[in-house]
Amino acid sequence: MSLNFQPAPVDPAVLSARLEFLDGYEAQLKGSLQWNQCESAAEYRRMRREGLNGFPKPVLNPKARTTTISARDGHRIELRIISPSQQQSKGVWLHFHAGGFVIGSNASYDPYLTTLSDRLGFTMVSVEYRLAPENPFPKPLHDCVDAALYSLTPEGQEMLGAPLKILGGESAGGWLAVSTGLSLKRDHGLNVRSILDAIVTGYGIYDMTYTPSLLEHKRDIILSKQGMMDFVDAGFAHIPMTERKNPLVSPLYADLKGMPPALFLTGAIEPLVDDSVFMAARWFSAGNQTELCVVEGACHAFTIIRMGEATEDGINRIVSFVEKYIGTATRQTS
Repeated sequence: MSLNFQPAPVDPAVLSARLEFLDGYEAQLKGSLQWNQCESAAEYRRMRREGLNGFPKPVLNPKARTTTISARDGHRIELRIISPSQQQSKGVWLHFHAGGFVIGSNASYDPYLTTLSDRLGFTMVSVEYRLAPENPFPKPLHDCVDAALYSLTPEGQEMLGAPLKILGGESAGGWLAVSTGLSLKRDHGLNVRSILDAIVTGYGIYDMTYTPSLLEHKRDIILSKQGMMDFVDAGFAHIPMTERKNPLVSPLYADLKGMPPALFLTGAIEPLVDDSVFMAARWFSAGNQTELCVVEGACHAFTIIRMGEATEDGINRIVSFVEKYIGTATRQTS
């Protein structure tokens, strides 16, 4: 058992181009409207869907299909399904979108999910979990866990066309992927290592009391220090700071034994880089297969928002990791 740390070295000229791009992108976004400057979070979400606040309108995959399932409280959860176009599905990748628990949707990142689906042969199923501040913790997590439980039923497998194999997400979705896996083990008694091939996270947050990289972060490329804290307050303000090291809130402090292989992917210019580094170290220390990849010259959301060559680098590393662990859940129980 070893912790595979991939520093992801890049050619100096390539790194220089990445850094120049980020400088320009930061300048371009300076002063852009934030969700908490709108009359409501719902209004900001509408503007993002329509491409009205500095970000392009989401590009949708016309072949995506949707279904709805019931949450534990009767709420209807929409699942957006993107199937591989050229091969039979190898399994379901249950995806939890980015957005700080406040913004985004299961239709926000179709191009990214389509790329992964076609390259890996997985059915990507993105969960429309409820958002804060209207629906703070634990409702978003409950929706994601309920979607995972549904996908493990015979009905769910038939509807989605393949068995659940991967949990994955970016930013807040990284927290949801890890927390969903932990809940399946802790709250539902499932042997997740025998069920899941992997958990794949991108630049997630795992400590709601904040890591040094967030507290010391100075830049504002997609996500700033204050922006992250505003997102956390929207979803977790009802939990006092003194109680946020509870493993249900901050999975960095959870019992991580018996978890499947995990990739913790992050950019080096990232307020949450320590979250990935610390979580990877704890995941490994708990006896789990672990890969940590820190991409130089990459910032928050670099795999889901097009940022030139750095985006391709990040996606290639996801593909490489998943290809390594496809089918490992079955082998671990044999």
